[in-house]
Amino acid sequence: MESSLIVDDNPSSKTKISTVPIKSVFVFLIATVFSAVILEFLPNTTHSLFPPKLSNDTSNLQLLRPKYAIYGLSKTEEHLDHVISVLERLGYDRTDLDKDWDLLWAHDYPYLTMNLKNLQPNQRINHFPGCGFITNKVDLSTSRLPFLPKAFKLPGEKNEFLKYISENPQTLFVQKHNEHRFIEIKQPQEIDLDSNNTFVQEFIQNPFLVDGYKFDIGVYVLVTSIDPLRVYIYTGDVLFRYCPVKYHPFDPKNVDKYVVGDDYLPTWEVPSLTKYYNKFQANMRGAFDAYVRDQGKNPLGVWEQVEDIIRRTVQAKEKNIADILKNYKTRNFFELMRFDLIIDENLKVVLMEANMSPNLSSAHFKQNSLLYEQILYSVLNLVGIGTPIDHSLMALGSEDVEEMISNDRNIATLLNLCADYDCDKSCNKLECELCLPCLSGKDHQTLHAAFREHLHRVNMKRIIPKPINDFRKFDIEKETQNLSTKNQWMTRWFYAKCSDEITWCF
Repeated sequence: MESSLIVDDNPSSKTKISTVPIKSVFVFLIATVFSAVILEFLPNTTHSLFPPKLSNDTSNLQLLRPKYAIYGLSKTEEHLDHVISVLERLGYDRTDLDKDWDLLWAHDYPYLTMNLKNLQPNQRINHFPGCGFITNKVDLSTSRLPFLPKAFKLPGEKNEFLKYISENPQTLFVQKHNEHRFIEIKQPQEIDLDSNNTFVQEFIQNPFLVDGYKFDIGVYVLVTSIDPLRVYIYTGDVLFRYCPVKYHPFDPKNVDKYVVGDDYLPTWEVPSLTKYYNKFQANMRGAFDAYVRDQGKNPLGVWEQVEDIIRRTVQAKEKNIADILKNYKTRNFFELMRFDLIIDENLKVVLMEANMSPNLSSAHFKQNSLLYEQILYSVLNLVGIGTPIDHSLMALGSEDVEEMISNDRNIATLLNLCADYDCDKSCNKLECELCLPCLSGKDHQTLHAAFREHLHRVNMKRIIPKPINDFRKFDIEKETQNLSTKNQWMTRWFYAKCSDEITWCF
């Protein structure tokens, strides 16, 4: 916001000094000095050419507060109550879509109806263009990734489906509408092979049960960058949802035995979990892990599989999203998703789907309010929206403020290598790719963004680039051999930072 001081230079309007009484001049000077002293000691006062009036009017302060806008197709916004409350606690005010906003929170995909290809540097959107390559149910289910139950589009993949059931005659399938409705378990011979707008997916018949109840787990995933990839998961807790009816005796007609709906059975009502959740204040994951250990099993392998599944899924879809991003001049996007997974009786993890704009409403279970708000707080801090720094200074792009958060000394690494190969004189060697004098302006921006994410992670854990649990055993060449050039570069930078300081390893 710019201010102008307007001066009236019309000679006829000037007052001769000699016509002003000396006493009046003296009183004016005393009043001016006294006002300046008072203003100096008033808290939270912004000095400017036009100091704010000392009143209850906060309109000037409101103008400096960052703005958010909501995009959604629903006529109601109860499902966004926690999003709105957390943003307002972080100092954001709501504005209209057609006004200037700093954050667009879109519950629905906004790119089909809004032109968002020329964003300002301070503007952020909570979806990547092309995110449907991960969150579209049919596309993901039929991706042939090894941790997904087999799925086939009908009628297009009818022949492949017939071949699969001939080799696996005891398999049951769930036939789903493409919009993920009308779920029904069927024998292969019961499936209408010529039905349009449906797909079939193998049904996992041996789920791991807690007190006889089937369940799924929802892991919150944050993507902050594509090409190079940076992906995080929320570690504060995991959403466990139990079917309201016990799995056995199995009845395919009773979907409450195997499908999780809005009225699921929560952790605090599952008998074997209540002592951990209610008496000892465990979170949902902690209560589940304790139950698994009670069965003589180790739950750690479950979470290692979960991280690997999320990592490989996003990596498999990155190129598709990157191709869409070529049409956008800026990279002001982030994506919060929820990956839904199930576990079989052998503790093998299976991915079911990934959800764009995951449910963050506690309308059904008020106890989930804190979980959703902590997720949002962690996500918004990590992407820079929850910064405690004065937003007006951030919007102005003050160099002093930017360097206070991160400067080139923070992103510099591999100092010995850079010096040995004289990378300050020539950048033609591969060894110089991460040396500060050889970074492009875009590279600088990427590394500063990565540094700030690391600085503000709260309860988020980085899973891409892959964590380095043991630096001595981490084979950087092996880990990067199948990655794109930019992802190799990003992984090598984290590896180098890890070699300097252990907190960068994971």
